[in-house]
Amino acid sequence: MAADYATLADLKAHWPGLPFEDDAAATQKLHEASIEVCGNYPDLDARILAGTMDPDIPKLVVCRMVKRSMDVSTEAPTAGFESVQFGTGPFSMGGKVLNPDGNVYLSAADKRLLGKSRPQRKAWTIPMGV
Repeated sequence: MAADYATLADLKAHWPGLPFEDDAAATQKLHEASIEVCGNYPDLDARILAGTMDPDIPKLVVCRMVKRSMDVSTEAPTAGFESVQFGTGPFSMGGKVLNPDGNVYLSAADKRLLGKSRPQRKAWTIPMGV
């Protein structure tokens, strides 16, 4: 089992507004976020040990993941988008997706911080019998 990349104290330094009553849930989410990061970046611990990855980077990413999962507005709709943006030419569209279940996930910015150590996916074909 891999060690967690961030502690409750790290999260509280990152997010001073964390409600005290959420400490137990935050501790569990820190563990889940660390598992998510480790699963997507299996060489991360080796990069930290080799000195090619600053250990503060996965700590920041895990804290961001937990804050996103726990900082849910009670006034927002329960599913879908919180906001949607549209454009016209040359076509633009965007929005903010809600996370009503409080799942931990890696954002595109988090993935850029952690680097490109994830296995590259390649196109493949299925040979057809002739």
